[in-house]
Amino acid sequence: MKKKSIIKIIVCAACLFFLLHPEFLFAKDNRISVEEEGAQAQFELDEIVVTANKVKEPVSDIPKHVTVISSDDIRESTAKNIVELLAREAGVNVRTALGNDKQAIVDLRGMGDTAASNVIVMVDDLRLNAPDQSAPSISSIPIEQIERIEIVRGAGSVVYGNGAVGGVINIITKKTGKTPAVNLYSSYGSFNTFDSRVSFDRKIKDFYFNLNAGIRDSDGYRDNGFFRKKDINAKSSYAINDRFSLQASGFYYEDEYGLPGPVSKEDMNSRTRRVLTDRPNDAGETFEVKGRFAFDMDFEKWGTLSLKRGYLLRDNKYILGFNPMIPINDQKDKIDEDTRQFDLNYVKNYTFNGHSQMFQLGIDHYKTEYIREEKPDGPRKNSETESFGILINNRWAINENLMLSAGSRYNNYQGRFRTDEKKLFDGQKAWINGDATKSEWDNSAYSIGLTYSLSPKTSFFSSYSTSFRIPNVDEFAESTDGLRPQEGVDIEVGGRQQFGNFMSITVTLFDIRIDDEIYYSDINRNYDDRTIRQGIETNFTLYPTEDIRLWGNYTFTQAEFEKKNTTIPLVPEHMASAGMHWQMIKQLALSLSGTYTGSQFDGNDTENDRYDKLDDALIFDGKLTYEYKSLTIFAGINNIFNELYSTSAYSEQYYPMPERTIYGGIRWTYF
Repeated sequence: MKKKSIIKIIVCAACLFFLLHPEFLFAKDNRISVEEEGAQAQFELDEIVVTANKVKEPVSDIPKHVTVISSDDIRESTAKNIVELLAREAGVNVRTALGNDKQAIVDLRGMGDTAASNVIVMVDDLRLNAPDQSAPSISSIPIEQIERIEIVRGAGSVVYGNGAVGGVINIITKKTGKTPAVNLYSSYGSFNTFDSRVSFDRKIKDFYFNLNAGIRDSDGYRDNGFFRKKDINAKSSYAINDRFSLQASGFYYEDEYGLPGPVSKEDMNSRTRRVLTDRPNDAGETFEVKGRFAFDMDFEKWGTLSLKRGYLLRDNKYILGFNPMIPINDQKDKIDEDTRQFDLNYVKNYTFNGHSQMFQLGIDHYKTEYIREEKPDGPRKNSETESFGILINNRWAINENLMLSAGSRYNNYQGRFRTDEKKLFDGQKAWINGDATKSEWDNSAYSIGLTYSLSPKTSFFSSYSTSFRIPNVDEFAESTDGLRPQEGVDIEVGGRQQFGNFMSITVTLFDIRIDDEIYYSDINRNYDDRTIRQGIETNFTLYPTEDIRLWGNYTFTQAEFEKKNTTIPLVPEHMASAGMHWQMIKQLALSLSGTYTGSQFDGNDTENDRYDKLDDALIFDGKLTYEYKSLTIFAGINNIFNELYSTSAYSEQYYPMPERTIYGGIRWTYF
């Protein structure tokens, strides 16, 4: 056994010993007693979520594996951003080419290289997924402003339409405060990383308002790995009366980042060479504006109606392959995106045969104008896509223990795609529009699910759902003739068990089969072979004492091509995470976590015989937090054992992740 492995085992064993026997470190008089603080239930029974069906419903009624990351979980975690927070959850695999949350891809249930288009990521019900192949803009959402995150695994096309194949992640930001408050946050860490945020809440009669702004500046762990961003956003709500309310929010974000590129396998395993780059001048910048408006109406016995309107404007410029002989502005590729979203959701709860029932009708509409210029004289990809969907959902309580749900969606998609060229006329260059091509598809999706409650603390669930994904604008731009949408079937069976107020566990089995899955090799096309993803997800939470919370999960995923029996690239077979939060004394808490990601095939190795696999990785993080009244001081270490690892590689060109990172900071609230 390697020396490093022995050291890790010793450290973990020591942590476990002191975890179970804290009296060796602190006098019993310093510990919080139940009599002083009052006994509290450790679990929320029937926790309410909104992401599964766009309606408020308890987790126990949902026939899918659902995870809720609460505000307490976020505060106690060792994560510095949303990507690190998601990476510890069951069935979630995160990949990044930059070693930070910029352009990070979140994968649910083994979608692999195309996870950015097969997993929906939202913030306050507004999609973050780009219309092209790029990753959703997760880095634009500050972790300090998040109230909770809801993860619904498996096919969700009935409710969310195109792209809800592996699952849906909804990031819910903090509500406007009910009392005036000022929140200040600041931290500093390795690689000259500075992060600061200020938030202000105010109430004026029935009008609630929140304004917050932040900046982040980091040199990055690699040469040309810098990342600088800043944002400002406002959120407001107004209660017209007890039945009608309005919400509005606006968000401005901009960043600058380096693009250091990949390294060879030899350099990947060298602490001195893995931080170098042969692209010192490649870089990008992003500008985003988001807006959201919502009107909620409660018609009492006639049901509730919610109207939502969302806007997303994105301007992204970047340089790949810098040439010192050409002016910088003549080397920038440019992407302009204008997306508009409308969502109507009607819900009627009623009683039949003595049991509560639910009927839901939804309509959604998305329209995106997308332009990508490949340098000033290169081609211009000009696209306009539009999607309209209508869904019907029903939930019936058959009896006190059995719940049946069923839903269906009809979806119409229309796309116009054009490649423009710049040509010289009388000494002047002008864009000449190319011939437009059009595509239109009608897609449908269905779902049926059962939940059976054996007792208030024991339940079982199963579901059958279909999904679809339409090619994105990048895939249309460079594709074989006849590129078509993919269609999938998702079967899920699982159970939830709670043991008193000290332990809960969830176990889920899943089987996903996709026909015509879209992928990229030398050009975008559909796989001839059906893809199959089968696996098991388990997660638990345990409270051995009032002051200690343990959590953990394990995921096994077998992702294969049906006929040739090879493994889908960039999908680890084994993933596991575990951690603990220990309130050592009233003001002092310790959080530890460890995440294991198994080996996976190179992103360009569909035959499993061309390139070396990515090595497995075991990463430990820790954080110490001290709270006194409204002041919080924290310090942490990520990648404690300084592991060398990568989350993605293509043709043995690796994107290294950061080595050991140390940080510390303060949080202060004034009422």
